[in-house]
Order: sequence, then structure tokens, then C-alpha cells
Amino acid sequence: MGSAMKNLFIKIDHYLGLSYRFSLIFLTLFLTGMMAFAVFLRYVLGQSLPAIEEISILVGVWLYFIAMVAVTRERGHLTGGILDLFSLSSRTRRQIKTFNDLVGLSVICVFAWYAYKYLAFTLKIHRSSTNLSWPTALWVVSALFGFSFMALYKLRDLFVHEDNYTQYDNKSPHPSSATLKDTV
Repeated sequence: MGSAMKNLFIKIDHYLGLSYRFSLIFLTLFLTGMMAFAVFLRYVLGQSLPAIEEISILVGVWLYFIAMVAVTRERGHLTGGILDLFSLSSRTRRQIKTFNDLVGLSVICVFAWYAYKYLAFTLKIHRSSTNLSWPTALWVVSALFGFSFMALYKLRDLFVHEDNYTQYDNKSPHPSSATLKDTV
């Protein structure tokens, strides 16, 4: 039962990772195309389309929060690597990493709470965008999505991350005591 559940979570995570990457590629190309079109309109045709500015902000915000989730999933955040300079036991390294994960999770949860409160506020007052009159909840949901999935991946890190390489870990250099851990 436990192994089947673990395999299911690994498979779901794999497909989520693919969807993040596909979304990042699509949104980046879409945003680039919109910006090129806006430049063409403004400087070649002497026209402007205010809706493009709103849509570009919407796409940019979603791109930003999906990228945050992808980086958190892969443990790709910038780190100083100062632990590698000290000769610490594996237990001490795990405790420091656990503390860091707890602090990160706490900060993410605070931001998620405020994103939720802001979403409730925008839904309550029926706030809409200036040019397209789209509900601003479309923008705010991106933050709630990003912080929620970041929190889930930080929870995963609390229970999975040890002083080992894993399929999620792309940091370098690793401590010499790190070994490849098979997650399947």
C-alpha cells in the first residue's frame, strides 16, 4: 500500500513537473510574441493597444509564480553553500537543512495567507481590470497557486530531504558524504 501510494505521488509529481515546464515555455513565447506585436504596433504603425499591457502583466505574473514553483520543486534556489566549508556531521547538516526548510515554509505560508486574504477582498468587491474588465482575481490566483504549491514542495523537502542526492536536488557542490538516493 505504502509503495503504491509513493509511486502514485512520484508519477503525479512527474506530470506536474512536465506541466510547469510546458507552461513556462508557452508563457515565455506568448509574452515575447505579445511584446514584439506591441512594439510593432507602437513604433511601426503608430498605434497602441492598451489590452496588450494588461494581458502581458497577467501572463508575466503567472510566469513568475509558475517559475517559483518549478524552482522550489527542483531545489534550485540560490544558496551560499557555506555548509560545505565546514566539517559538520550528517546529523548537524540535516538539522540545519530542516531548520531552513521550516523557515522557508513559514514565510511561504505567511505570503499564501495574505494572497488568500487579498483574493477574498478582490472577489468581495468585484474588482476588475481597467481595459479588459476582467476580474483581478485572475492575477491574484497566480500568487495563491504559486505559494500553495511551493508550500507543498517545502513540506516534501521536510520529509524527504536528507544529506543525499535525490531526483529533486540539482545543487552543486554536494558534501562529500552525499550519496545517490533511489526514490523509486
